[in-house]
Amino acid sequence: MLNKEIIPESFETPEEAGESWDTHSAADYWDEMEEQEAEFDIRERIYHIPIGEKIYQLAINRAREEDCTVGQVISTILKRALF
Repeated sequence: MLNKEIIPESFETPEEAGESWDTHSAADYWDEMEEQEAEFDIRERIYHIPIGEKIYQLAINRAREEDCTVGQVISTILKRALF
């Protein structure tokens, strides 16, 4: 790439970084990149399971009432039912 844009040292938000890399290829900037080390401490797994539309809508409504996420609502209900 002859006229490549300058990539900033950092981005204001993860969304801004995502938007930038959606329109650029890391291959064009490989010579400017530095190797980085990262550690991850994954404490739990997240599973994606299908649920019906009606159940999902009920969970959305409950989440709004309780000011939490849909995932939290569904996890709480499953914990109560299974333990």
